[in-house]
Amino acid sequence: MTSPPRLLLAALVAAPLALLSVPGCDNAAAGSVDDLLTDARIARQQGRHAEAVRLLEQAYEAAPENAAVRAELGVSYLDREEIGLAEINRLARFLTDPLADAAPSPSPTTNLGATCPYADDPHATPFDPTSIEDYIELVGHRDLIEQVLAILHEGPGGDVPPVIPEALRAIGLCEGIEDGQLVYDRDGALAEMRALGLSDDQITAVLAANAVARLYDAYFFLTEDVPQQTTWYRVENGETSYIGVCADDEEALRAQAEEAIRDFGEALASLDLRAHVLGGDTPSVELVQAVIEAYESIRDDLGPYCGE
Repeated sequence: MTSPPRLLLAALVAAPLALLSVPGCDNAAAGSVDDLLTDARIARQQGRHAEAVRLLEQAYEAAPENAAVRAELGVSYLDREEIGLAEINRLARFLTDPLADAAPSPSPTTNLGATCPYADDPHATPFDPTSIEDYIELVGHRDLIEQVLAILHEGPGGDVPPVIPEALRAIGLCEGIEDGQLVYDRDGALAEMRALGLSDDQITAVLAANAVARLYDAYFFLTEDVPQQTTWYRVENGETSYIGVCADDEEALRAQAEEAIRDFGEALASLDLRAHVLGGDTPSVELVQAVIEAYESIRDDLGPYCGE
């Protein structure tokens, strides 16, 4: 027969367990998402990116409307695959620096020579836009990159605001850059992100993630999805170079590429706002200028016609 003291001990052990099992009990749910966020941050800081993703996926399932969860999950997905700001710098250099591509592969021979102004230009050299190092590996992450963009821009939908504000998307394709500076509502965009409860550290991290995701998503469209054959050239113009692109239907090419060029603009604005939050430290400003040069190097042939 069970003694009274042992019955009391069993009751004391069972009571908190029963309390935890009650649906809606504050003790069961209180702080769970915050705890997952904290544990995920620690895991990221220690380089355990797969664990950080697992924890953040749990948090996202529980609270998809939480801006911090969406921001950190997007960042962690890219961290896990080691896709970061170094990739942005590498792509920018590939597009603007002829020495960055040590062994360019010429584009396939096409029948565009009669209509392509670069075909007989002695300063133009055909090159393959997919010849950047590790291109195949990067393309293999395309679905993940699109998932990151969906989380940051769409989230759970409904009335939940996106993590990335619309102001970063509003850069004009023709008038978006004046005297080497971006034209957009910088202060308004930053205020929107802070209003979501994001810290400045979270803002700078998610802006970097959005920039790299947008930049490569746009580039993959131009190299993989444009629905007509194109030939790409690197054109030397004194001390600078730019990218020339030819197609059977140049007007259609500009229309097809417009969304990708706008994506480049959003990536630029994300980097610029990041530099602003960081206080304009030299490396972040230099990265913005490098991507501006890359953006301008392809915009002339792929963007809309812009009047003087």
